[in-house]
Amino acid sequence: MFALYQGKARPGDPGHNLSVIEWAAAASAAAGARLLVVPELFVSGYRLDDEVMATAEPIDGACVAKLRKIAARHSVALVAGLPERAGTQLFNTAVAIDARGHVAGAYRKIHLFGPDETRIFAPGTDPCVVEVEGVRIGLAICYDIEFPEMARALVRGGAEMICVPTANMHPYVSVPTTLVRARALENGVPVIYANHCGTCGPLSFTGGSCIVAFDGTDHLRAGAGDDATLLTCEGRRLFANSENDPLRSTQLADLRL
Repeated sequence: MFALYQGKARPGDPGHNLSVIEWAAAASAAAGARLLVVPELFVSGYRLDDEVMATAEPIDGACVAKLRKIAARHSVALVAGLPERAGTQLFNTAVAIDARGHVAGAYRKIHLFGPDETRIFAPGTDPCVVEVEGVRIGLAICYDIEFPEMARALVRGGAEMICVPTANMHPYVSVPTTLVRARALENGVPVIYANHCGTCGPLSFTGGSCIVAFDGTDHLRAGAGDDATLLTCEGRRLFANSENDPLRSTQLADLRL
């Protein structure tokens, strides 16, 4: 079983935001979930200014240590977004932590969105596929999933599922309703897309977090309101098998058009 959390982060207050993640992890575990995905930069809040970004830490810092404790305490794996400090650079990062509290991997967002992200963050360079609770998951962050090549690279790298912490805002409502479903269908893998909701300064988030099956169908989708939402979904029906998908992709991996 898999879970996602859609809600509001408090900008510049990692302590509060981590307590929200702990609540979501406890509720997910109680429902039987083995993996929880939360939104982009949820640990810090998605407000791109110096005050909020001052909370950035390295992967071995206190915030990730707290996430590791949350995962281990509730025996649920986590994919969570946070600002990562590495030397003089900042990265928009998603960290994957297994249910024992071990860091399985960290992905730095490659496709930065807009002038604020490109001003603050350095772009990542490498796709990331990690194994968590027996499933190979590809990590993408928000704008990444709008590029077919990104999802294709993750699947060719062995991903059986794509997890997407996001901060999708208006007017881009077609991203969760159309593009996320297309990425799942194109590649024959489920996608978990966890968004913020409500407003943060001038930004109004679209909500619409979703768990989409391998064939592009919605299994669960959150609304666009301000209320926090936890979605949990039985995993078995999300994945392709010989009965529900007898014709797998025959795309040539080395084809150049």
